[in-house]
Amino acid sequence: MFLALDTSQNSGSIALYADHALVYSAFFNISITHSETLMPQIDAALSFCGYSRIDLEAIVLCKGPGSFTGLRIGMATAKGISLGLQIPIYTYNSLESTALSLYGCGRNILAVVDAKMKEIYFAKYDEFLNELVSPRVLEPLDILQMEPQDCFVIGTAAPAISEILSAHQIPHRVALPHQNLLHAEALFTLMEIKGQPMAYDFNSLAELEPEYLRESTAQVLRKKHQ
Repeated sequence: MFLALDTSQNSGSIALYADHALVYSAFFNISITHSETLMPQIDAALSFCGYSRIDLEAIVLCKGPGSFTGLRIGMATAKGISLGLQIPIYTYNSLESTALSLYGCGRNILAVVDAKMKEIYFAKYDEFLNELVSPRVLEPLDILQMEPQDCFVIGTAAPAISEILSAHQIPHRVALPHQNLLHAEALFTLMEIKGQPMAYDFNSLAELEPEYLRESTAQVLRKKHQ
């Protein structure tokens, strides 16, 4: 049994995968969920499906970028389970998870997620999720330098990016709104498509950190007032 966790956005999710099938998927509000309440939700999911923690073989985790608070919650919870049960953690980034909904769309994909502070998290993939431009932080207008012609745009920042592309008469397509919502179960699909990434186990767990890409809003504001 594999547990998937995605806490990179305001709407977090968990999923369970057993015997080559999805057996559980649920969402929760990350703004009212913290490390002390996420674990009971995981236990409830396992119990609902007739399992317990000892049945877990691995954790598949979205490592970011995204909500700093959410990423810390997910990472701390995953590490706690991993250490307690001596099971590995596999990670994927939120931008490739975002792009997954457009797999096989016949066009390059611009994954764009709102990073607050008038910035976006960005990565570019081909239709089969091969990375063309690595994850990074951009100002929205910087998208014009990323060869966006005829691409599909997806993610929470897609409406704003579409406005910019339209204003510059750049042809593109935009994913449907419901495709912007990240599902933890998508991490299982990424494992099927891309294979298992490096496993973080007891010996390497200290090296695993969220993929923030930049400082938090609070850190930036603190520096401005110093």
